[in-house]
Amino acid sequence: MNSACAVCAPCRYPMTVAGMGMFTSGLFSYVLCHVTKTVEAKAVITPSYWLKRIMPVGFFMASTLWAGNLVYLYLSVSFIQMLKAFTPVITMVALFIAHLETPTGKMVGSVLGIALGTALAAYGEVHNSVVGVVIMFVSEACEAIRLVMTQLLLQGLKMGPFEGVMWLAPACFAWLMLGAAVVEWPAMVRAGHQGIPAQHPGLFILAACMGFAVNVLAYATIKLASSLTLKVLGCVKNALVIVAAMILFAEEVTVLQGLGYGISTAAFGLYTHIKMAQIAGEAAPVKAAGS
Repeated sequence: MNSACAVCAPCRYPMTVAGMGMFTSGLFSYVLCHVTKTVEAKAVITPSYWLKRIMPVGFFMASTLWAGNLVYLYLSVSFIQMLKAFTPVITMVALFIAHLETPTGKMVGSVLGIALGTALAAYGEVHNSVVGVVIMFVSEACEAIRLVMTQLLLQGLKMGPFEGVMWLAPACFAWLMLGAAVVEWPAMVRAGHQGIPAQHPGLFILAACMGFAVNVLAYATIKLASSLTLKVLGCVKNALVIVAAMILFAEEVTVLQGLGYGISTAAFGLYTHIKMAQIAGEAAPVKAAGS
């Protein structure tokens, strides 16, 4: 959907497109929490807390969405998903720095395996773009920081997925609109493209609704499990997107790319096994003490 909005529409204003999605997410969540009251809103968020704790998360969320949408103008859908395999590496480093993870030799080895696989996939790309790769890594760095900051934010907060999106979406929307007003809107008006969403309403409405679902599910995963679990599920999703891109967009995937992505996925599977064993080991003494 991101690729279709960015290229096929065509609508080459990533911050504006992402902002429309965040506005929809915030609006839907607000309606569910305060209008229909389908979802109970429990958290008490003061303006000061929102500015100091939530707005910074919104900035990195906005940066992720901006770069993540912009990259579709430079790279193929399948190659973007392969590069996303490197996101867990950056996320792990951020978790180490934030003291939310403790590195071990096996963990470092699995991280190096992911990096090697991603490098092979990038080397095997037929239609490579240095600008696109740089933008992709900016998106991944912002995503890692955003995930860690969200995990820290949620510690001790009794806030459900819909309520979390209700507070985070406006912060992200504000940053996106600020950037779009400076960078995109003048060019949009000059080109007469401000009416593109009205010309393709179904495409943009569907993308906004799917974005809302992704935001809620991602928030729920971080809340109930961790940001690392979200990246584990992301690896499975990336593989499915690559297959879909090959079928729907007839995108070419070379043998070297497939090998690199396979190595990255296997290495991250190893990391997941190590992490699960570590969690089980930490839980065993607590369980024994309780009995």
